[in-house]
Amino acid sequence: MSGLSSIGEADVIAALTTNVWVSLHTADPGNTGANEVVGGAYARQGPVAFANSGFNPTVAANTSIITYPVATANYGTINFFSLWTAAAGGNFIGSGPVPFPIPINTQDSARFYAQTLTVTVD
Repeated sequence: MSGLSSIGEADVIAALTTNVWVSLHTADPGNTGANEVVGGAYARQGPVAFANSGFNPTVAANTSIITYPVATANYGTINFFSLWTAAAGGNFIGSGPVPFPIPINTQDSARFYAQTLTVTVD
């Protein structure tokens, strides 16, 4: 056997995306979670639940709205999100692009509706 079955992929993604913290990034986080927003009242949000979504069991999406605090400084344009095991520090789990780039300026707040942030087992 090579690789995981659909059930195996669903089990793996469920274990990795249950009650995680979601971070915002201005550029590709790579394999380490680089380019995370800092300052300006920014804080990772969580714990957030992700659940298998759609017809492909290797895809998980956020199950509820995720809302960030009002920015007290410009964050720049948010292009990616990442999943972490903790609100600060913790282990980087993975990342994905946001559905559309979002410029966050002072007095803005980022919000992602349920089912808009997705991660896929590759």
